[in-house]
Amino acid sequence: MAVAIKIEEKKKAKVERFQASLLIQDNLKVSLQEVVGLMIDYALENEEEFIKRLKELPAIEEDPAWKTLDNPKHWGVRDSSKRIDEFVYG
Repeated sequence: MAVAIKIEEKKKAKVERFQASLLIQDNLKVSLQEVVGLMIDYALENEEEFIKRLKELPAIEEDPAWKTLDNPKHWGVRDSSKRIDEFVYG
């Protein structure tokens, strides 16, 4: 079963460059799905190093989007779902 995930464009481009280098340098043709799958397997096989890298990431609580969700704007409307377009688009 395949599942779609979202990654940053820069990271996708890096993986695609890596995939292309496999073909050019080693004459090894693999799909993007296989490359990403093996990267995941490698990360899980090297769990301690992977966790160390994860701990170096900034805390999610510092993300501006997370802060916004944690402190939502009060629009003065009891049920904003009915009038969302009015408030968003004017």
